[in-house]
Amino acid sequence: MFAQHWYYDLIIYIYALSLLFAFSDLLQSNRRNRRLALVFLVAVWSFQTVFLAWKAVAQFPVLTGLDSLLFYSWALVTATLIINWFARIHLFVFAANLVGFAILAAHFFTSPAESPVAKVLLSELVFIHVTLAFLAYALFSLSTVFSGLYLVGNRLLKRKRWNQTLRRLPSLGKLQLFSHRLNMGGVPLLILALILGLVWAHETLGPASLLDPKVIGSLLVLGAYSTSLYQKVRKRWGGQRLAWWNVLSFFTIVINYLISSAGLSFHQWL
Repeated sequence: MFAQHWYYDLIIYIYALSLLFAFSDLLQSNRRNRRLALVFLVAVWSFQTVFLAWKAVAQFPVLTGLDSLLFYSWALVTATLIINWFARIHLFVFAANLVGFAILAAHFFTSPAESPVAKVLLSELVFIHVTLAFLAYALFSLSTVFSGLYLVGNRLLKRKRWNQTLRRLPSLGKLQLFSHRLNMGGVPLLILALILGLVWAHETLGPASLLDPKVIGSLLVLGAYSTSLYQKVRKRWGGQRLAWWNVLSFFTIVINYLISSAGLSFHQWL
């Protein structure tokens, strides 16, 4: 059973890495990130194929309804690899694999209620969900720090105060770049965390949990930082406006934390 759990976790983490690099390439075209996304996606397809073949041989003809989700996810990955090879529609491939990721998570981490491994699988699912969410919040927090430093540096430059603080700061361009890159990592991580969290909540608490204040708060966090990325990519907002938006977006994380602390949600973590 341990080896099976390890296998589940390995595929989910590799799939998450593929989506992370694919998202980064969508925002800022980069051949290395595109190749890494493809390499990880091929690895996911290989692991899925092996796992699917093993289940077909070991359990045939007694396959459960959940096995159809595994086949569905495998078919999605296969189709996106073929489409990517011929058409290279990267946005479509990314969106289709988000669906595939959710379906694969639903297959791996949900078992029949009477199964003795059901609780263990759900426990692992919530662990991965929380880990990804914490990483996303950490990246957003660091992005906010860089944005704050950008505002400080920008203010000092406008007032022509060439003091020690200004000399210790990187250039405004670097501060903005660091902040943007951290958001590029945080947004896809939070998307994946939300997908896994929704699968867990649906299995353990039912559909009503989707209206939980923390879930809504997390969507607000995602919307705030996604807006920053969108405006940066479209070049509609300047450096100072983006920096202020990032600083203000951090308050959505604070609000999300207060929701948990006040006991308004079933979440007992950040």
